[in-house]
Amino acid sequence: MLTTSTVAAILAFCSLSSAKPLNRKWEPSGSANTGSAVSYTTADIPGTATGWPHHHETSSTSSYYSSLSYAHSASTAVDVPECTASPDSGDSSSNTGSSGNAGNSGNSGGSGDSTTTITTTVASGPATPTGLSKVAQILLSDTRADAINNVLKDDADFVFDFNKARKFGPGAGGEVVQANRKAFPALTGTGIGMAVGFLGPCGFNTPHVHNRATELLIVTKGRVVSEMVVENGVEDADKKPRDITNTLEELQATPYFMGALHTQYNPDCGNVTFVAPLSSEDFGANTMAQAYFALEDDTIRAAAGNQITGADVDKFRGIISTNVALGVEQCLKKCNIPKSS
Repeated sequence: MLTTSTVAAILAFCSLSSAKPLNRKWEPSGSANTGSAVSYTTADIPGTATGWPHHHETSSTSSYYSSLSYAHSASTAVDVPECTASPDSGDSSSNTGSSGNAGNSGNSGGSGDSTTTITTTVASGPATPTGLSKVAQILLSDTRADAINNVLKDDADFVFDFNKARKFGPGAGGEVVQANRKAFPALTGTGIGMAVGFLGPCGFNTPHVHNRATELLIVTKGRVVSEMVVENGVEDADKKPRDITNTLEELQATPYFMGALHTQYNPDCGNVTFVAPLSSEDFGANTMAQAYFALEDDTIRAAAGNQITGADVDKFRGIISTNVALGVEQCLKKCNIPKSS
């Protein structure tokens, strides 16, 4: 026969064994559950595995669903079931504000499963810079493919029309049309440029250098007289600076070394055309007469042995021809072109 104390002990044990453990709030269950959803956002580091943050509440006996996602595509949202404890049989009351579940306020009962939304944010490719020239955008592109896809989108970006680029001035003797990377952005990064010269009767492409390129001039129409002075130390038989002079016929060519002083003029009364590939997309040009007279007056006088006055320097500055100029006097006389023109 059981005593009163034995019966009380058995009843207490049964009560404890049927009680709902507080640390089972993360245990999954297929039955209806109570609780609020917890949302996590994975790290937005492209190409790396990302998982759950480590700031959620856990206990030694907790279990939860984890998910690894690889951030290598567009942003995605994945719904997974929330892991909550199954309600205890006979425990029909709602759990609100229970100890150990401080992060889940408003934990009211209800039917249906809640879900946890995992959002994966992916860093997209670099945007094309705005407010910049096409050349600047190309230079900032990660790859040539990016430059073509994002900047040079139109097939017409790969065509340069020397005829349409002509301005017919400011010089009276013709003009040289330059296809550098500013005028023709598709050349950016190629290391090549082009110039096409249109010389009228007695047209004179005044002495100049190209700062960053070697040139190969090819005559395609008419004749061109070419001159080049290479550098100090290149001398003729009289120990004077050597002036390498040639008359080029159609489809003949001559090189001009980087930094070498050179010039061309049309010795005839017809029009001349030449093409000139250059070994830089930004070859540059420096016309010598204008550059020389850009120096201080004292410097110019000293270079001339102090034999000219300041007034003479100003006079010379005022009569320097604008490129492309009218050429040598002999041609002008032959073609009946007055000097003043």
